[in-house]
Amino acid sequence: MVMLEEPESKRRTTLIVIIQRAIRRPYLFMAAVVLVIGAIWFFRLAVQEFLLIDRLINVYTNDAQVQMDTYAVRPALTAKVLEVLVHEGTPVQKGDILLRLDQQDILAQLRQAEAEAEGITRQIHEMQEELPLTLEKAQNEVRRAEAMVETKEQAYRRAQVLLSVEREQTDNMVQEHAASIEAARARLQDQESAAREVQMTLERTRSLFADGIVSQDRLDAAQIGLDRSQARLAMSREQLREAQMRYPSGESPEMIRVREQDIKRLAAELKEQQTVLDLAHTNLRLAKVGEQKLHVLQAKQKEAQAKVDFYSLKLDKTTVRSPIDGIVAYRDIEPGEMVEGDPSNPPVMVLHNPHNRWIAANVWESDISRVQMGDEVEVWIDAFKPRALGRGKPFKGKVVRINPSTSSEVAGLPPERFFTRRERKISVGVSLEGEDPGLRAGMLAEVLIHPGGGAVANERKSP
Repeated sequence: MVMLEEPESKRRTTLIVIIQRAIRRPYLFMAAVVLVIGAIWFFRLAVQEFLLIDRLINVYTNDAQVQMDTYAVRPALTAKVLEVLVHEGTPVQKGDILLRLDQQDILAQLRQAEAEAEGITRQIHEMQEELPLTLEKAQNEVRRAEAMVETKEQAYRRAQVLLSVEREQTDNMVQEHAASIEAARARLQDQESAAREVQMTLERTRSLFADGIVSQDRLDAAQIGLDRSQARLAMSREQLREAQMRYPSGESPEMIRVREQDIKRLAAELKEQQTVLDLAHTNLRLAKVGEQKLHVLQAKQKEAQAKVDFYSLKLDKTTVRSPIDGIVAYRDIEPGEMVEGDPSNPPVMVLHNPHNRWIAANVWESDISRVQMGDEVEVWIDAFKPRALGRGKPFKGKVVRINPSTSSEVAGLPPERFFTRRERKISVGVSLEGEDPGLRAGMLAEVLIHPGGGAVANERKSP
């Protein structure tokens, strides 16, 4: 034990002696400081050389920066800015008011649209109350007119039938009366001829009686025959007179003319009632036109309500609210300025969502074949590097996206006239693990990708 402790005590003594000599001699102290600084720089260079070796094994790029979901705020209206409630760097919640626009013109348009919609709605209500009554009244008038027309038609047809029957009966009676008169005249003519023959027979008998040829009885018989013939002649004359004086049964011509006048009157009444029926049908059609007007008003009401909704939506747009929980990264608007509702205009504000951040790393195309989805990544953010030597502890992440095009294709650069072969870069998205240490969009970073640890590599390794 004594042999081991003696060298250690000697070393301590030697170190103390050296320090004491360095203090007594400043140039020795300065030399020691220089040696220490040189050692530190040598160690730093060694570390850098180690990293260079690590870059040969893995995929490294310092062309990377922090990216976040970015939301451009553009007012959807052309109006004057009344108030701006946030500044750059202000944290906002979803739904917070960012700025307010002038509402006067939109309010006037909204009130006008509401007045138009209210007037049309009132007209619709009035028509909905009056239209059923109007339709019912028109339908009742049509039914009443149809009933009256049917009644008049029946009376007219009945009068025509009766007149036809009476005319036929009267014609038959007249024919029979004329035939009876002709028969009486024929009988009268026969009796006159018989009377003349009896008269001539009586005169011959008287002449013969005077000559004493015939007896008195013969003369008396001839006289009696004449008296009988004259009596029959007188009877035939009386029958003819009675036949001529007797009017046949049935309606007289005057009554037939009266009935014809009745038929004309009924025909006029029927025509008048048909006119009333046509007027009732016209009123019914007009009432049904009212239904079409109601449909037109209902369509106008929808149009007016659409205007109300449109101006209400524009009124809501005068208050610009935050679409996300984030932070105001850019503001280019002041109260009193005019804004235009043109989506092609530059945004008046830009919001960042720090909850959804990633690293956009541009990797040389010669290295991209070694990068796979899910590869583990180490990220150094320039803003979080320690001031002491070294890079500090890296952030961990994984490859979540590999752009299918190079950066020049994405930028939409025009084709070069003379082709120059230059290596291009491809964008790779890297997700960060852990809590947000206060990253800001656009911060520069260095990325080291470890190939072979991704999901694709694991699938290849699995049997």
